[in-house]
Amino acid sequence: MRTTVIGAYPKIGDALEAQELRRALHRRDRGEVGDVELDKVYDEVTRAAIGEIEGAGVDTVNDGQIRWDDLLAPVARSWTGVEQGPLERFYDNNTYYRQPVITGPITTTGQSLVRDYGFAKGVAKARLKAGVPGPLTFATLTARDDQYRSIEERTLAAADAIAKEIAGLAAAGARMIDIEDPAVVAAPKYIELAREAYARLADAGHALALVTYFFPADAVLESLASFPVGVIGLDVRSRETTAFERLDAFRTQYVLLGVVDARNTRLETAEEVAGYAERALKLLPQERLILAPTTSLEYLPRDIARAKLAALVEGARLVTGEKVPA
Repeated sequence: MRTTVIGAYPKIGDALEAQELRRALHRRDRGEVGDVELDKVYDEVTRAAIGEIEGAGVDTVNDGQIRWDDLLAPVARSWTGVEQGPLERFYDNNTYYRQPVITGPITTTGQSLVRDYGFAKGVAKARLKAGVPGPLTFATLTARDDQYRSIEERTLAAADAIAKEIAGLAAAGARMIDIEDPAVVAAPKYIELAREAYARLADAGHALALVTYFFPADAVLESLASFPVGVIGLDVRSRETTAFERLDAFRTQYVLLGVVDARNTRLETAEEVAGYAERALKLLPQERLILAPTTSLEYLPRDIARAKLAALVEGARLVTGEKVPA
């Protein structure tokens, strides 16, 4: 049974050597180091994050999104017509993001995330995937829009830009790309708009995953089964959900099931993870089930994140009867 991660990995650890990025950012703020030196630190932290994810035995890894200040930052910094605006709480978490401010037509070269993916590709030994923010999340979390007349126009403009980013990543070798779009389940009234947006992404790359989290998909679950993506990510831990009884709606898509709570320091046991998987297997064939944390692990201390990944992998192996390496 396959396992993967979602989103960002903790950038700072408890040990002194795991706090180099924090020290480098402070030195940059004081003008003691420049962007070249800071980039080297980002690369080393990325290398360490990939190593820790692989070390846990996870099948498909990402780059840990070490350079991402928040979900929208990579595109808000790089797209023409978009600026980073005021800080706002990110859904119901005790973390914040900078709200995008749209000042003109959104355009992009499609290269915003290619450099990071290329570096990770040279480091990762396991199967590697890329990630992009979702169009509906970008549109609903925008602080001000001086260009587009409606959320519909804004969402579709973001989808066109994200399609270019996906195409850029695909050209760089990315065969699997997560589209992190929690707004699809947080704002179910926009489900048809989201479906229209994803139609613009469908031809931009292969093995696209629509990844949702924080909220149950109950209100839109059957609708998600008709989205033109190969994988649907569902958080089944953050809140009560009926998803386990309805997974047979996904007749051809893979289901990426968030079974390890990435916002709670309590450690799951391998047996708990296996139990969630076995519930899903009542309605899904094993080959179309992928186990993952519920969302980004960056909400956790780094040692807890590692332990949760170990439980995730051990639980997956319990289901299939594989032995866990000593």
